[in-house]
Amino acid sequence: MKRRDVVKGIAGAAAVVAVPAGVIRAGDTWAAAHDDTGGEHSEEAVRDLYTEQYKGRTITVSQATGAVHIDGKELHVMKLGDGAYLTSMCHYRIEPTPLAAGRQAVDELRGANLLPSGTHHA
Repeated sequence: MKRRDVVKGIAGAAAVVAVPAGVIRAGDTWAAAHDDTGGEHSEEAVRDLYTEQYKGRTITVSQATGAVHIDGKELHVMKLGDGAYLTSMCHYRIEPTPLAAGRQAVDELRGANLLPSGTHHA
């Protein structure tokens, strides 16, 4: 692999990460953003979610949307054109699935709490 190929790859990843702050949604947890049933979720909504305990953290992935939550807080995940996933926590490593991206984010957090990835100021 040539040095210019590595530089092109890094530049491409940097371009993907340079998403305007207004596009990044932060703040609410998945439950707060999607709970319109007064606390009761339909059986279909429960089946859509995959939950896993990883290194003492709870990772929840929506199979329909690919949304990833760590301990109830949304992780900003970007789906790339080739079916790979990139997170705001680890923007230099591309993962094959949203769950793998969530696991990588937990590794990067090293026990810290997930903070909102950005806000839009008008």
